[in-house]
Amino acid sequence: MNENRLQLLLKKYVDNTITRKDCHELLEYLDTTDTSFVSSAIDEALQTANEQTAFEPDRQKHVYDQLLAEIQERQLTPSPIRPTKKHFLFSFVKVAAVLVAAIAVGSWLYNGKQLDRANLQSNTTRDSILLPDRNQAILTLADGSTILLDDAANGILAQESGIEITKTEDGSVFYKTVDNSNQSNTLKYNTFSTPKGSTYRILLPDGTKVWLNTGSSIRYPVVFPHDKRTVSISGEAYFEVAHDASKPFFLDANGSTIQVLGTHFNVSAYVDEKQTTTTLVEGSVNVSKNGNNITLKPGQQAVVDEATGAIHRSAADVRSAIAWKNGYFRFDNESIEDIIEKISRWYDIEAVEYEGQFDDRFSGTFQRSKNVAQLFSHLEKLAPIHFEIRERRVVVMK
Repeated sequence: MNENRLQLLLKKYVDNTITRKDCHELLEYLDTTDTSFVSSAIDEALQTANEQTAFEPDRQKHVYDQLLAEIQERQLTPSPIRPTKKHFLFSFVKVAAVLVAAIAVGSWLYNGKQLDRANLQSNTTRDSILLPDRNQAILTLADGSTILLDDAANGILAQESGIEITKTEDGSVFYKTVDNSNQSNTLKYNTFSTPKGSTYRILLPDGTKVWLNTGSSIRYPVVFPHDKRTVSISGEAYFEVAHDASKPFFLDANGSTIQVLGTHFNVSAYVDEKQTTTTLVEGSVNVSKNGNNITLKPGQQAVVDEATGAIHRSAADVRSAIAWKNGYFRFDNESIEDIIEKISRWYDIEAVEYEGQFDDRFSGTFQRSKNVAQLFSHLEKLAPIHFEIRERRVVVMK
């Protein structure tokens, strides 16, 4: 596709005059094109629209929401999926991700088109499972006192060992050194925990950024010692480790040790799982357990068998591994049992009963900001499956 054709299709999309055929052509092309080029092309189209029609920010958001509505219609497709169908599905996802950066709408969760309430079955109590309270993360200080982050006002939360702990306007928590002379030789630890339905971002004392997934916790020193940085997690977290060659960074996850200098990676180490999975996005990490160790390159993952300590290295689906960080569930040819297991940590589901055998498999994405009833409604349209919610229990039946 030449540049003039690309800009014409983008202009039609921005102006909301694009046909379904042209939209398909545009998205298929963008899906095979470098992301930075896609972003630049969209920027240029928006700039042209601004110059010609005084394109207001509200209009930009409307265009963006329109695209998300299109994505919502295609979010889940029953598997097996023809390769072209699957390819087309994720074209929408990629363009949406680029538009997030291009027009700066939303930062953590995407707010797409809501399903018509009439489409939900009114004879069930499925609306009783809502998202748990957001941002009820708990910070436990070195003296054992706790701070409920949702209740705490923005600003300084506490001060320990010369470190100031602050909550920002966007809800993040960061650590800042204000008095080196007041730092103790004895390590003092803080613990940060997230319940169901909550994620949180933390800036550690060394500048490392951590995104903590639902039902997870991280323990770290208020002040790192001079020779190394060591933290431990339970659950799942995404790390952007600040580079410091003089202080290697060590992460303990279910007895597995991940060593890095400066890198981006995701680790899933929930205590109820039989394995710990490390997915490398950027840089290099070494994963070790019981004398076994493996070094990862970007795009690879290491799966540690917690029972034996064996480590298996393979190519990773990075988008799936970090979808939670961007506000999505992402399913790739997964059974209904796999899907329910994934969403149970986020939604307030206490137990699941299966009445029958289910062979259908699904691929696609679903926004975590939505009610679980909408996910169930999608699945019921795609396969002979019915869901009932009885208090906090989900019953899956034919």
